[in-house]
Parts: sequence; structure tokens; C-alpha cells
Amino acid sequence: MRKQTMVAGLVVSALSMSVAANVGGYRVEFLGAGWGATGLNERGDACGNFAVDGTRVLGGVSRGGAPFELLPLPEGMQTSRTHAINDAGVIVGAVCPNEYVITQPTAAVWRPDGSGYTVEVLGGLPGDPYSAAYAINNLGDIIGASGFWGWNLSTGVRFTEDGPVELPGGFRGVDISDDRVVLGGSQLLDLDTGTVTTLPLPPGNWQGFVGAALNDHDDVCGYIIGYSGCSTFPMRYRQGIGWEFLGGCATTTSATAINNRGDALLYYYTTASGVDFVPEGYFSLQSLIDPSQGEWYVQWSGAAGINDARQIVCSARQGANGPIGAVLLSPMSRCPADFNGDTVVNTLDVLAFLNAFTAGDPSADFNGDTTINTLDVLGFLNAYTQGC
Repeated sequence: MRKQTMVAGLVVSALSMSVAANVGGYRVEFLGAGWGATGLNERGDACGNFAVDGTRVLGGVSRGGAPFELLPLPEGMQTSRTHAINDAGVIVGAVCPNEYVITQPTAAVWRPDGSGYTVEVLGGLPGDPYSAAYAINNLGDIIGASGFWGWNLSTGVRFTEDGPVELPGGFRGVDISDDRVVLGGSQLLDLDTGTVTTLPLPPGNWQGFVGAALNDHDDVCGYIIGYSGCSTFPMRYRQGIGWEFLGGCATTTSATAINNRGDALLYYYTTASGVDFVPEGYFSLQSLIDPSQGEWYVQWSGAAGINDARQIVCSARQGANGPIGAVLLSPMSRCPADFNGDTVVNTLDVLAFLNAFTAGDPSADFNGDTTINTLDVLGFLNAYTQGC
């Protein structure tokens, strides 16, 4: 309460302002050589994985553009892998007692505890040796899968306080929204009602749609499967608008992430990665980087997350011969004081910072010195009053 009173007193003289994000030059923050990002939340925190060697993988977290740091391992576990992160910084994925976390996973969740993270092993369905957690929403719902073959988990599950529960009708989900809607293929499962809605495929001769992500408006993205050698197309489905082809066909291509604005990331195997903004259209990720950021080469793989502030996590090489690793791309017009990531700077950001600071949330480490104290309050208020 003392922290809250102190911050409230300091913000009395702060000025209100509005700043809208737009498509323009992006700044680059290098999150670590050898790291690959797997998810991004609205605060600009990312989860990701580091390939130690051929099969050994370790999961980590990057907070607000800071370099990745390793997540703790439970007792008896040697490797870990992350899949998604929510706005509270809770991360889901898998752990393993040996080096083969990709093929022999056990579902796990990492929760911020004020000074770091606490990890919990979630397990799988009775009789299943392997499991993994794929997605988490801001309500704390976690979905994933359980099965006998670690690289092809067969049964969709929701992880509850009482253990894993099989999703109805053999539904296999890959993402979950804050409305508790689960995406699987071209179907949407409402956890509150048990209703499954099938999105009808666009006109044409298609074998199906492979869903990758959805937003809180039940818009989805992924790829559609055809019959020719040029057999997949990156796709987006928006409620009230329908299917949208985000690019041409390729042997391997897909849209990989979508935010609540409808912006979607996509890639072409060994070729390029890009983003289709609404309504501005398609941009290669390479083209977004402002020349002031130096020489960067965005890789075709690793376009893993985009938030409502249009921050993007992907992979890039630093210079012609530099290391390849995860990077956070942020619109240079985005104000650091946009604490809640809604592209507008106002009193909601002050309240969001106040709540995080009072709770000792890692996101309140505004100056990135790993300690939450009055210097973070001053740093936030300085950014808030100066504008962008």
C-alpha cells in the first residue's frame, strides 16, 4: 500500500496524452544469439528456446526487450521447451528428465513469483507417458495434448487444478482466446458451452485448413492445403469478412500469429517472413527495420508473435556474418510509457504500472536493472510526461 500511495502522489502532475502506433520504422532489440522466440505478450515479454546442442533445448524468457534468461528446471529434469506466454508473464511448455524434450515431453507451467519463476509439472492423462502445454490465455486456461508418442500427441487436453482433462470429441487445440475459445484446424471450441463451430473453407478444391493462432475476436490464421505441388497458402479468417489469402502458394508456407487488430505474421520456407497489417497490407519484416538500427538480416523462420502494439518477435542475423538469434521489433513511434500495450498512452498505463509495481511484477522493472524500486517509478513517469 505504501508503494501505491507513493506512485499515486508522483503521478498527480503527470500529463495525459494519446499516441497512436503506425507502420513505419522499427527499432531492433537483440534478445540473444542462438535463441528462438515462440511467443509474445502485450507487454513485449517473449518466451523462447535455446538449442544447447543437437537435441538438448532449454526454455527462457525475455522481459521488455531484455536478453533471454533461462527458466528454472524442476527437480529431476534436464531440458525444457516453451510454447506460449500470457500478459501476466505465465509461460507454458514442457520439461524432460533427459535431453529429448522435443520427443519425450511432460507438460509444465512457469509462473512469475516476484523474483523469478516457479515451475510446476502438469503431467498427462492416465496411461500417457508424454504431454505438452501449447497455449495459455489471460484467464489462466491452459491447453495442450497428451499421448503415447511424444512427437505426435494424440489427445487434446485442458490442464486444470485437478489435472489434465480431455477436450470433448477428440478436439485437439493449438491456441486459446480470452473468451475461452479453442482453435483446432478449422474448428472453434467454446469451453463454456461445449459448442464446436466449423469455419467453412473458401471455394476451391482443398484438403483442409491447419490453424496456427487465433485472437479474441475469433479471427484465425494458418495455412490451407491444396492438391498441387504448390500446395499450401498462408491464410487468415476474419469474422464478418471471411477468408483472406495472405500470399501465394508454396510447398511450405503458413501464417503463424495474429493479434486483435487482425495483423498476421507469415513465412515462406527458406525465402522470407512478413506481416500483413490491417488495413495497410503486406510488408516483409526486413523492410520494417529503420536504417538507423544498423545492418540486420531477418530470417525466414522464427516469426513467432505479434501483439496489439505491433511489436514482433522473429529471428535475425546481426550484420553479414554476425550471430543469428531472436529479436524484438518495435515501432519507433511506440512510447515506452505505453505500459499496457494498447497503442495509447493515458491513465490506464499509470494504473497498469501501479498495479505491477505494487505486486512486485517483473514487468515493473522499467529501467531493466533487475530491481524493482523508486528508480523504476521515476523512469516510468519521465517517459509518461515527456511523450513520444
